[in-house]
Amino acid sequence: MSDPEPMREWQVSVALPIEAAGRAEAVAQFWEYVRALGSRELPAFVAPYGNELDMQAYVGGAETDLDPEED
Repeated sequence: MSDPEPMREWQVSVALPIEAAGRAEAVAQFWEYVRALGSRELPAFVAPYGNELDMQAYVGGAETDLDPEED
């Protein structure tokens, strides 16, 4: 049996373009989208902390390819 991978820090983010009249409204709409879409539809982006170039998208806990040039 192999040893589990060591714990490390990860940077996880969700980015949504939101049109709003102000910052507070944009944040409120962001949380509405997060609640409505949830983890089954909303992509999250994860990379080893300090290495954002190694970022990968996940939807519903599964790795996914969101590169439009790959279609």
